[in-house]
Amino acid sequence: MRLPNLTRLTIGALLVASLSGCVPADPAPPQPSATFVAPYASDEEALAAAEAAYGEYLNAVNTALRTGVVEESVFESVTTGSELSDAIAVYSRIASEGKRSTADITFDQVTLQRYSTDESAHEVITIYLCEDLSKAFLVDESGERVKTEDVPPRTMQVTFDYSTDHDGLLLTDRQIWDDAPC
Repeated sequence: MRLPNLTRLTIGALLVASLSGCVPADPAPPQPSATFVAPYASDEEALAAAEAAYGEYLNAVNTALRTGVVEESVFESVTTGSELSDAIAVYSRIASEGKRSTADITFDQVTLQRYSTDESAHEVITIYLCEDLSKAFLVDESGERVKTEDVPPRTMQVTFDYSTDHDGLLLTDRQIWDDAPC
C-alpha cells in the first residue's frame, strides 16, 4: 500500500522536527579563567621586592629572638607553607627555653637567581644572599652563650611565592646554599 504524498511529507517533517532536538546548540564560549600576571615589570623590580620581603621576614625573626615573643600573625604575613610552621616551631622552642639573641641577623649581597613570569604564582622569585649571624649569639637566661663557636656568614637560597591575598611576596623556601663564608 502506498502512502499518499501528504502523509509522507507529514511523517518526514515530524521526523526532522524530532531529530533537531538531538543536535547540540552552539557551544557557549569558554568563561575566561583568572590568569596570573607577573607582578613586576623587570628583574630589578623583582629583586628589590624580594630583598624587601626578606628584610620583613628577618624583622619577624629578630623580634622573636630578641623578645621571646613569637607572634604567629606576624610570621603569617611574611612566610607560608612549611617555612611558616617551621619558623613558628623553632622560634617558639627557643623562646620557651629562655634563650634570646644578642643582636640582629642581617643580610647583604643579594642577587637574583630566577624571576618566573609564567602563569604561576608559585616560586616566582628565587634569590641568593649572604646571611650574617656572626653577631647574633643565643644566650640563656643567665646571659651565657649557648654555643661557643661562631657562625660565619653563609650563602642562602631563598624562594618566594606571590600572594594575591597579601599583594606581595611570601617566603616559601630557605636553604643554606653554601656553608663557605660569603
